[in-house]
Amino acid sequence: MKIVAFTNKSDQELNNLTELYLPCPRSNRRSIYFHDKQGKLYELQKVTGPGRKSAWLIDNIIHKDGAVRFITPIDPLFMALPILQEASKEGKFRSLDDIFSRENVKIHVVLDEQIDEEALAEEYAKPIDVHRLTNITGLKEQLVHLCDIKEISSNQFVYKLNEENALNWLNKKIDIILSNTQFKSQFNEATKDQDLFKMEAVYTLSNYLSKDWFNRLLTKLE
Repeated sequence: MKIVAFTNKSDQELNNLTELYLPCPRSNRRSIYFHDKQGKLYELQKVTGPGRKSAWLIDNIIHKDGAVRFITPIDPLFMALPILQEASKEGKFRSLDDIFSRENVKIHVVLDEQIDEEALAEEYAKPIDVHRLTNITGLKEQLVHLCDIKEISSNQFVYKLNEENALNWLNKKIDIILSNTQFKSQFNEATKDQDLFKMEAVYTLSNYLSKDWFNRLLTKLE
C-alpha cells in the first residue's frame, strides 16, 4: 500500500490522472509524472519520515512503506527546457513535433555492478512520453518565455531556444519564490539578509534544473 497526498484540492482522484514517463529535468532519469483531464502536469514527490525506517498502521495492519507521495503541479516549461536545449544545438528553428521527440531526450540510467548490456539496453528502450508534452494546457503559448518563434505559414510556427529568454524566465521564477509566504516562513524573523533569501530561492529552483542550467543561472545573477 502506498500513501498518496494531493496538493490540488480540485482533483483528488488518482483515477482522473494519466501517467506520463518523462525525463526528470534535473537528473535526466526516467520518472513518473501525471496529467489530468484539464491538461495540467503534475509531479510525484516521495517524502519519508525521520529515521531510516518508517511504517503506517492502518486498520490494524502494518504497511512497511512509510513514505508519503505528494502529487503537486509542475510548470511544464521546466520539462521543456532541457529538451529545447538539445533540439537547438544546431541553431535551427524546428517544429514542435521535431522538438518533442525521442531523439532530443538523453536518458540517464543509474548503473550498478549487476546490470549487464542487455538490461542496460532494455532501460534505454523504455517508453518516454515526450511527444505528449505538447498536449499540456498552455505549453505552446508559454514557449515564448524560452524561445524565439517564427510563423512560417498560416498558423504554422517553428521554435528555437533563446538562452537569454530562458534565464530571464528563471529569474522571474526566483522572484515568485521570494514572494511566497510559506517560503519566507522558513526563516527567522531576525534574518533580513536579502542575498541569503535569494540564494535559498535559487537552490529551491535548482531541484528542477540540470547542473548546466543551474550554473548558467548563477552566472546570470552575479
